[in-house]
Amino acid sequence: MLKIFISMLFCALMLNWGESTIYVLLISFIFLLNKPVSLELSFVSIELDFFSWSLTLLSLWIIAASMMSSISNKTSNKKSAAYLFTMICMLISLSLTFAVSSLTVFYLLFESCLIPILLIILGWGYQPERTQAGIYLLFYTLFGSLPLLIMILQASKLVGTSYMFFLFPFLSKSVMGAVCLFTAFLVKFPMYGVHLWLLKAHVEAPVAGSMILAGVLLKLGGFGLIRVFPLLDTTYYLMKELIISVSVWGAVLVSLSCLRHTDMKLLIAASSVVHMSTCIAGLFIMTEWGVKGCLLMMLAHGVCSSGLFFLANVAYQRTNSRSMLVNKGLLNLAPMMSLWWFLLLAANMAAPPSINLGSELMLLISLVSWHFMVLPLLVMLTFFSVIYSIYLFSLTQHGTFNKTKSTSAQGSSLEYLTLFLHWAPLNIFVLAVMFMF
Repeated sequence: MLKIFISMLFCALMLNWGESTIYVLLISFIFLLNKPVSLELSFVSIELDFFSWSLTLLSLWIIAASMMSSISNKTSNKKSAAYLFTMICMLISLSLTFAVSSLTVFYLLFESCLIPILLIILGWGYQPERTQAGIYLLFYTLFGSLPLLIMILQASKLVGTSYMFFLFPFLSKSVMGAVCLFTAFLVKFPMYGVHLWLLKAHVEAPVAGSMILAGVLLKLGGFGLIRVFPLLDTTYYLMKELIISVSVWGAVLVSLSCLRHTDMKLLIAASSVVHMSTCIAGLFIMTEWGVKGCLLMMLAHGVCSSGLFFLANVAYQRTNSRSMLVNKGLLNLAPMMSLWWFLLLAANMAAPPSINLGSELMLLISLVSWHFMVLPLLVMLTFFSVIYSIYLFSLTQHGTFNKTKSTSAQGSSLEYLTLFLHWAPLNIFVLAVMFMF
C-alpha cells in the first residue's frame, strides 16, 4: 500500500493526471474486492474494520471523481501540478486517518487533513472572501480539537499506550471530559450551531474542494465519535439527551432555511448539515440500527452530495453564476444534464431504490424507538427535505432561459462518466439485481 501511495505522489509531481486517477480507481477496486485486514508497519499499526474499510473506499472513490472533475485545471495556468499534488496528499492523509489504530497518530492525521483543504480553498477559491472562509474553517475546527488532544494525552499517560482499543480502562469521569472528547468531532461533522464554517467553505471552495469536503471530510467526525465512545462511562448519558435534541431541532431549522437560499452551492451545503444532524442523532442513541444507519447515511450522502456539487459546478461553468435566478430553463438547454439533476436529487430526498432510503429508514426507526415524541419533528424533517430538493430542481430546470447560454450548454463524455460514478454506488443494489438476471 505504501508503494502505491509513493507512486501516486510521483505521478502528481510529474503532472500525470490520467495515471494518478487510474491509480486511485485501481486501489478503489482492490478495496472493493478485499475484506478488512490488519497490517503492521514499522512506524504505525494499520487495522481496517468495516467502518474504516468503508470510509477509506469512499475516500478513494470521491477523490478519483474530484480529479476527473478538475481536468480543466490541467490546461489552465492555475498551478495544476500543485493542485493535483494537494489532492493526492489529501487522499493519503484520509486513508491513513481511517486506518491507524493509535489514537495519538489518529489525532495528528485528523488535524493534518485540514491543511490540504485549506490550501485548496485559499489557492484555488473563486472569490476574495475565501480568506475569511479559510479562517472560519481553521479556527472552528482547531478550537474544538485542542481539548481532545489533552484528553488523548492524559489517557495515553494513564494507560501507558495510545493503542485505541487498550484505552478502555480510561473512562471520562466528568461531563467536561465528555464534552472535550465530543467537541472536535461534532464541529467536524458538523452539528447544528457550529456549522457556519461549512457553509462559508463550500461557497468559496473550487469544485474538487467542495466534493472532498462534503464527500469525505465530514465523515471524519462520525468515525471519530465511534472510536471515542468506548472511553466514556455514565456521563455520556447526560450528554446524549441534549445532543440528540439539538441535532433534530437543528435539522428541522436548517431544512426550513434551505427554502430561502438562491445559491445552488449554499443550498446543497445546508442540505449536508441536515443529513449529518440526523446522523449525529442516530449515532448517539447507540443502537445497532442507529450506528449502521449512520454509516450507511455517511456513505450515501458522501457520494450524492459530491455529485450535486459537481452538477452545480457544471452549471456555473456555463453561466458564470451559481444563482438559481440566473440558471433557469436548463431543461431546454441540456436535457441529458437535467436527467442527472433528477436522479441525484431523487437520491438526495431518499427516493427508492437508492441507499439513502434504507439509511434514512434505519435512522428514523432508531430515533422513534428512543422517544415517540420526536415523531412530529421527523415528519417535518422528511417533508422539508423533499421540498427543498424539488425547489432546487424546479427553479433551475424550469422557466425561461437566456438564449446567450444556449451555445455552451452541451455536456462532455467525461462529465457524464463522472456523474455515472456518483449515481451508480447509490443504486448498487438495483444494479446487482439486474446483473444477477
